Amino acid sequence: MAAMTASGTPTSPAPDCPAQAPNPGRTVPTTATAATAPFAVVRRRRRPRSDTMRWEGWVMRLGNGPTLPEIRGPHPFGRHAPSVGRERPQASRSRRGGRQPAGRPSSAEHAPRMPAAAASFQTDAEPEARVILVDDDPMGLLLTARALRERGFEVLDFDRPGDALTAIAAGGVDCVIADVLMPGMDGFEFCRRVRSTRDGEGLPLLMLTSLDEDEATRRAYEAGASDYCIKSINWTLLVHRIRQLLHLGRLERETGRGRAAIGPVTPAAPVGAFDWQPAARRLRGSTDLFRLLDWRDPPASIHDRHLLALASPADRRALRRAMARMLDGGPAVRREIEVRTRGGRLRRVRVDVHQVVSTVGGALEVSGAVHDVTPRDVADATVYRLTHYDGLTGLPNRTWLLERLQRPRPTGSTGRLGLAVLDIDRFRQIGEALGQEATDRLLVELAQRLRRLTASGSSARDSAGWIDAVVNLRGDAFALLLDGLADADSALAIGRRAVEALHEPFRIAARELFLRASVGVHLGDDDESAAQRIGHAELARRAASAAGGNAALAFDPSMAGAGFDRLEMERDLHYALARREMSMHFQPQVDATDGRVIGFEALMRWVRGGQTQPAGTFIPLAEETGLVVPLGEWAIVESCEALAALRRRGHRDCTMSVNLSAQQLRTGQLPRVISAALQASGVPAGSFEVELTESGMMRDAEVAVAELTALRALGAGLAVDDFGTGYSSLAYLTRLPLTTLKIDRSFVQDIDLSDRSRAVARAIVALGANLQLRVVAEGVETDSQRRTLVELGCTLQQGWLYGRAVPLDEALAFADAHRIPAGVAMTEGDE
Repeated sequence: MAAMTASGTPTSPAPDCPAQAPNPGRTVPTTATAATAPFAVVRRRRRPRSDTMRWEGWVMRLGNGPTLPEIRGPHPFGRHAPSVGRERPQASRSRRGGRQPAGRPSSAEHAPRMPAAAASFQTDAEPEARVILVDDDPMGLLLTARALRERGFEVLDFDRPGDALTAIAAGGVDCVIADVLMPGMDGFEFCRRVRSTRDGEGLPLLMLTSLDEDEATRRAYEAGASDYCIKSINWTLLVHRIRQLLHLGRLERETGRGRAAIGPVTPAAPVGAFDWQPAARRLRGSTDLFRLLDWRDPPASIHDRHLLALASPADRRALRRAMARMLDGGPAVRREIEVRTRGGRLRRVRVDVHQVVSTVGGALEVSGAVHDVTPRDVADATVYRLTHYDGLTGLPNRTWLLERLQRPRPTGSTGRLGLAVLDIDRFRQIGEALGQEATDRLLVELAQRLRRLTASGSSARDSAGWIDAVVNLRGDAFALLLDGLADADSALAIGRRAVEALHEPFRIAARELFLRASVGVHLGDDDESAAQRIGHAELARRAASAAGGNAALAFDPSMAGAGFDRLEMERDLHYALARREMSMHFQPQVDATDGRVIGFEALMRWVRGGQTQPAGTFIPLAEETGLVVPLGEWAIVESCEALAALRRRGHRDCTMSVNLSAQQLRTGQLPRVISAALQASGVPAGSFEVELTESGMMRDAEVAVAELTALRALGAGLAVDDFGTGYSSLAYLTRLPLTTLKIDRSFVQDIDLSDRSRAVARAIVALGANLQLRVVAEGVETDSQRRTLVELGCTLQQGWLYGRAVPLDEALAFADAHRIPAGVAMTEGDE
């Protein structure tokens, strides 16, 4: 059914700091005393609306313990949900919005943050590092900040780059993480400004983006980024990259090299000077320059194409663009490239432009130098390994692969170059079950097994192609660099062999594990960039995973369109709450014997670009990306407010149920979130019910039992949605504190025609009676179905026969129209 399944992982909303706050991004402690309840949400002021009541502000404190900072700040959902904080003074200073005049909230007023109930509080433990996080996407900012705090980092998060620069200037920062796509000042410009300051010159700076293209990568490194990676919710990978950058920074400081460990050279390093005339495309070089390039007996001047030909095509294009921008008034050129000298040696050089002058005739002349920065000592070699290899598996990383794909192939190479991307199916669930240490050992074992498939690990190379190298892209994602391929079928055959190689069990922590993998292969074209090759193989991998996994697929151009549509939907989903595109609709639940409305089920709707999106499309995407967390928090708040509106209209016996994702159970915050929302709306817990699918609860039954027992202790109800369709254990169901069983629509749709469906429904009704549970039938569409269910003893029903899911004002009107006193039977004419 098109019900909302959502969960939330808590994080602390950003406080509004008073004007005298010493540093931006700091939580200012208050002297407020703790409330007596475990969570106390104090109502400050409320504003009536025609259909419901919206709280203008919350103040949340944690009771039964030491005094903690009072959490304040605007709520992400604007007028659609409670906000955290008091009325603002005439002028206040927000760490996100700067100084704001009275009556003009900062842009963070609408930034999606979670309700106060979901806040996670800082502890007294010493943080691993102090990180500044900059992202204009409020959802991404919330999720990333929460994940880093949970893993021991102190995080100062900003949605405005200018505020982050102020915090960096204040000092005490260990690392900076910045998004690329930001309005006003993008991530590239932000990176350049950080590097131009004394405090930011040597800071590790990681850029995160959804752009997976060669040009974005080039611009990031050119702007001064320490590392650059694609956004994901693989927090383990992100933390690994941050720690690697921090370690690299410490190494650079210990060796006295600073940020220039890779760039600047030792005094003995070769340096060659040049003068270049862009209009004539002629270049004069010093003896040292040509000696550096192994060029014997060079002419007095040469055409610039002869020197550019020594660089890879990607570096050649990038250098030309940088020079063109400089000649057009842009920044000076300082760029590292790899060249293959006339003697065949691979060197890494840095091109620095000293000056651009105008000659007597008006033509421009460029003067500069070429530095040899090829690693030559232990410190440089260590830095190179840290930046080009994965610290856990020892495999080359994405940076190494990008550089490798950009190099020209050796003379005399046969066959074609290809790429395969491999990802382990259900790896997140495997990691959660094993724990971090065992998961790391599994990744090492996996890397070793893949290494044995390479040409150097096998007895001989296949004439149809072979695996030249194995690369760790991120976490459980690997790339196989293929060479000597005859055609696309050869690449696909290697991909299938990789899938089969993982069928042999892995033995980790005295357990035997069987892994399945999805592989996407792509036979690249010469005109494709390195990032495009990786992207096409990744699209094929996603298609293989969507088809059920445990298979290999070759890239097809049609996959690119589908992948782009999905990326666009994911982007829009990040902003859906801030744009107020989300809404809750309510479907009535009715007593079939007299027509009374006994409650409603809250269902989420998303209107994107004027069109309502199917819940079956965006809910799985929200779960995959982690966006289901704040969506679930918002759904709980909205459902409680709708229940309060019903009670104000006199429907005090009505209940409200809301679907949640099983991910919510794993956060350990579900009881707190619901408790705070119930207190804010002023409704009794006994009128609120949470719906979870039986398969979702059984995925981690022990955790489900503990969390749901705590939920029932609040007094809230618990329903098993789609009962009978999953793989539940009746033994576990008897341990769960259930209040309601819901008969799935698949059994209801032919219950008046099928003996089997009637038998299943009869068994569920009997089970509910024996366990003293309510039983509700879903998907009732015909009167024949209604009568059959009543005959079986199921009188509580919902479906299109009674009404579709509608907005709150229509749901309230429906409840008013069906206010039938108990005991009055519904006749055929009433229907």
